[in-house]
Amino acid sequence: MTLHLGFELPKKETPQLDADAEEFTPEEIRIVKQQIRSNSRVIYGLLMRIDLFVNREKYPHEAVFIEKIRRQLFLLMEENDTFRRVLVRHITAGGTY
Repeated sequence: MTLHLGFELPKKETPQLDADAEEFTPEEIRIVKQQIRSNSRVIYGLLMRIDLFVNREKYPHEAVFIEKIRRQLFLLMEENDTFRRVLVRHITAGGTY
């Protein structure tokens, strides 16, 4: 194990985000991918919740709380589709993946 003094440690590089650049920075690509994965997990959880209530517990399809879950689900699905379109547009334009 090597011990270092505080002034010997390398400085951390801050992630670069550039709103004016046409191509995404690696940090921006990481953020978009992370958001897609996060939304996918939440979408899966909402689908399982709807499945539980409607198919197993036999709640009516028009129940108010199920409609709230559906609205949230559709919003997340649209957001995920938008993130995927942005990422695909970046990749097809010659950007890095």
